[in-house]
Amino acid sequence: MYFRKHLNKRKQYNIHIEVYAMPFKEKDFILIDYTATVKETNTVVDTTNSEKAKESNIYDENKTYEPTLVIIGEGRVVKGLEEALQEMNEGEQKVIELPPSKAYGERDPNRLRRIPIREFKKGDVEPVPGKVVEINGVPALIRDVTGGRVLVDFNHPLAGKTIVYEVKVIKYLQNDDEKVKALLKRRLRPKNIDDYNIKISKEEGFVQIKIPETEMINPDIQLAKRALAREIFNYIEGIKKVEFIEEIIAPEKPKEETAEEKEKPSEEKPKEEAKQ
Repeated sequence: MYFRKHLNKRKQYNIHIEVYAMPFKEKDFILIDYTATVKETNTVVDTTNSEKAKESNIYDENKTYEPTLVIIGEGRVVKGLEEALQEMNEGEQKVIELPPSKAYGERDPNRLRRIPIREFKKGDVEPVPGKVVEINGVPALIRDVTGGRVLVDFNHPLAGKTIVYEVKVIKYLQNDDEKVKALLKRRLRPKNIDDYNIKISKEEGFVQIKIPETEMINPDIQLAKRALAREIFNYIEGIKKVEFIEEIIAPEKPKEETAEEKEKPSEEKPKEEAKQ
């Protein structure tokens, strides 16, 4: 009697699963590195990379070159860049070309004005072509000075230009501690963020920030604190109170000598005898 052994072979399937990351949504915090170039002239106009800034002769020693904070929907970056970032993923890098309508807008001839030179003299301002001035709180570029009148351009300097961004999403900030630190860095511009002691209590609805004594001399710190508090209320859910602590510690007094130490003669090294 023979028994036939049947082997049930399982069929093998190659299953390919594609995972699509969800796009960033409004109020999401991301850190980006970027370099912005004017397409028409291939001129670098802005970057977060210090070496790139030096190569392009736009390096500013007062600026900190590091990944910059972008909050989706806040509108602090040009429209086209924000739209592109919203569709990117953490770690992704892209080259994005933005027409003027998606960057700094088209040039508007109606934003050119001629102002009598005496108006500048009243404010003790010497009008020079190429100089950026502020008129009624609005920055403007002096284009020309002729016949006692100054041609002022209120268009953005990059208006009418196509801007190319090389951009990379460095990090997606998700926890509240990272978000508060990012907002603090943007507003207070600390020398060292680790010098600030930050406590967050979602249960009690407050954020407490202890400011180091070395940072208290910042003349704009009071305005910066108010702006920071408003942003925390807006972007950190459940926070109803922001508390700033400014603490000054008295310096240690020099140790006083005891009566015995005062009476004790000082030990002096014997002078070397003069060589004969």
